Amino acid sequence: MNISLRPAARRARTALVTTVAAGAGLAGVLGMGGVAHAASHGPNGFVVIDSCTGVSGKIIYTPGIVKVAKRNVQAVLTGTTSGCSDIFTGAVGGTGTLTAVMHGTVNLSAENFSGTFTINWPAGSGWNPSNGSLTVTEANGLENVSGSVISGFDTGTEFAMQYVITGQTGRGTALHPVTAQTYTNTQSLTLSRNEG
Repeated sequence: MNISLRPAARRARTALVTTVAAGAGLAGVLGMGGVAHAASHGPNGFVVIDSCTGVSGKIIYTPGIVKVAKRNVQAVLTGTTSGCSDIFTGAVGGTGTLTAVMHGTVNLSAENFSGTFTINWPAGSGWNPSNGSLTVTEANGLENVSGSVISGFDTGTEFAMQYVITGQTGRGTALHPVTAQTYTNTQSLTLSRNEG
């Protein structure tokens, strides 16, 4: 059963994240015997709220991508998530899905896209899907994903992931463009909140 956190529960959850982050910061300024030092304390920054260690799947391109000439392309990324966990409740059993619909003017050496995404969490979590916007930027063969959740579970968190292409259909020529690629993540899918 999918449920969304009620406003009071979400406020309590956010307060707990703040407390956890503040506790971590306090631990950094306390010395032996619990005596505070005069060192300054920096901002807490982003705290990972939810994550999945495994993400892999396929990307379909329409039209296909070629090596040199840039084309206006739609990309549909689908994947299976695993190893998901929550900062409060711990590990979440089972698998979920990640879907993203993206557009960009790209070639095989610069697959940079923007679009929207939906994370369907493992059924046992009881969480509603997380929906948001993202960008994908390629650097040295790694695809860096960043974005934010704008509705659903964990609204207001920042989305991040990194993946690498593991295979493709097509050669990247005008006659045989790349119409599909497989991928696997090289960094966990994370949803983080700024507690600075």
